[in-house]
Amino acid sequence: MNTYIQKRLAKIQMTLDEMSGGYRRMVNGMKKLGLAGSLKAIWDDLFANRSLGAWIYLLLLGSFPLWLELFYEGRIVDWTGMICSLTGIICVIFVSEGRASNYLFGLINSVIYLVLALQKGFYGEVLTTLYFTAMQPIGLLVWIYQAQFKKEQQEFVARKLDTVGWTKYLSISVLWWLAFGLIYQSIGANRPYRDSITDATNGVGQLLMTAVYREQWIFWAATNVFSIYLWWGESLQIQGKYFIYLINSLVGWYQWSKAAKKGY
Repeated sequence: MNTYIQKRLAKIQMTLDEMSGGYRRMVNGMKKLGLAGSLKAIWDDLFANRSLGAWIYLLLLGSFPLWLELFYEGRIVDWTGMICSLTGIICVIFVSEGRASNYLFGLINSVIYLVLALQKGFYGEVLTTLYFTAMQPIGLLVWIYQAQFKKEQQEFVARKLDTVGWTKYLSISVLWWLAFGLIYQSIGANRPYRDSITDATNGVGQLLMTAVYREQWIFWAATNVFSIYLWWGESLQIQGKYFIYLINSLVGWYQWSKAAKKGY
């Protein structure tokens, strides 16, 4: 047991070291580039090295929240839901492209979604969103530290799970689902274990994304299906956002599968 604890502590320390290394690398890189160079690097990550097809895909899916508002005339414009939907869609598309700037949009989306979940009383979503909010800067630092991205070509190397990895993350999913189900049951939730499904899929999906595994997209797809059901009749914009997420999960799986093959 002592050996196991020592290994776990060593792994935690390694993760903290990676985060610290990512921060130092980011700061040193910005100092070396200067203000103009840093702004150019951010600009390139946002806009450079994207094909015409990728631009059409981004603009088409990104315009979905606006079209949704225009289509349903006569309603009060849901500005909060629309911004939440837009930043979320941009975030997941940038993830599929391997752009570290996805974390900027992910942070904005998480904060807005947290407010909406609190307003609707979806406390399971609140806990998940708090986790997402905390993971955005962590994920950014880990991605920078791992140096997975070659900015001059906007290429990245993804990893894929082996049998041991699948067993590990599926086990984490089950434990996550049961643990949050018990928490919700203890506070009198009507459907505790149904509500905790997305906690598990979201949580493990974020872990896999931070570690640059392509299998994140399977967990994201499962999250999207359950979330569409959860928000049914509550917010058309949020439902639409998850529908676009689902489409992008399929695209992300395809793109990250190609990137994973390049790494072998």
